Amino acid sequence: MDMAHIFGVPAALLIVAVANRLSRWTRVPDIIVLLLIGVLLGPLLHVAEPSRLQDMTRILGMLALILFEGGLDLRLNEALRYSPGGLLLALVSFGITVGLIAAVGHGALNMSWMDAALLGSVLGSTSAAVVLPAVQQLDVPGPIKIVLTVESSFGEIIAVLTVGTLIGLSGDAPLVEGLITGFGHHVLIDVSLGVMAGVAWSRIWPLVADQHFSVALNLGTVLGVFAVGRLAGGSGLLAELVFGLTLANMPRTSEMARQGERMLAFHSELTFLVRSFFFLLLGMMAELVDRAYAIPIVAILVAIVVSRWLAVRCTSWAVRDVSKDHIAPLTLSFPVV
Repeated sequence: MDMAHIFGVPAALLIVAVANRLSRWTRVPDIIVLLLIGVLLGPLLHVAEPSRLQDMTRILGMLALILFEGGLDLRLNEALRYSPGGLLLALVSFGITVGLIAAVGHGALNMSWMDAALLGSVLGSTSAAVVLPAVQQLDVPGPIKIVLTVESSFGEIIAVLTVGTLIGLSGDAPLVEGLITGFGHHVLIDVSLGVMAGVAWSRIWPLVADQHFSVALNLGTVLGVFAVGRLAGGSGLLAELVFGLTLANMPRTSEMARQGERMLAFHSELTFLVRSFFFLLLGMMAELVDRAYAIPIVAILVAIVVSRWLAVRCTSWAVRDVSKDHIAPLTLSFPVV
């Protein structure tokens, strides 16, 4: 591939993504546009080889999941008010989805119950990388945004813990006890690290905010918090969210508020860039499956939709300050979305 294609293709993709995001009349999230372009370039036109993109997709996927920007948009009192509803929705939605998908896998694909449960665990949680940018482009109440942010953050942790526990399950090892212990361990590490990093960086940032490349230094700190969280045995995702939340709620002067807006603008642009290429590559890695799997796939999709509908109906009472007429975005934020 020559230089014209190397620079021309990303330029065209970014222009399409930005134009779609700025357009008010399409009402189609740019994620859908990027996925469709990826499918066109990948399985339809065979421009790229999916096997060569797996490592890059994993890296971009983790960068797309960095929740620092989401934490900066939260206020502590709002987070405390709406987090219980988000956590409850994450638990109920994940549990129902895993159960129904496991039933489909066992019945339609002749999988063992353990393998079917693993399939349900992989597909059972919403993805912050997809939910957050989509919600930002929709006109939804603030509590809905916070609930979805909290749900997708905890959902990723619950899914990772469940998959890891099921894979390592042996004999009569207690599944529920292992999940509770692992979840508490992750939350303790991530919350502690996020708060400490937020308090420390709120003291250091004023000293370097007006220097050249200070925003790049902040980016390095954000990535460092994620890396330390992973090394310490946490997920790193919740640590990023708490880091941004702590930093956003520390006392600051008007000058620091202005510098904070510049920092947030930089992270928004960078996150948009990373997510754009992530969903493009994700679409390019799509594969056409045999017709024999069509019915099980449709059954799994139906199970996901039904599970989400049931979960939202069971937990809507816990979502504060939102009427039943405005909970549609919660219902439409399906797991694996």
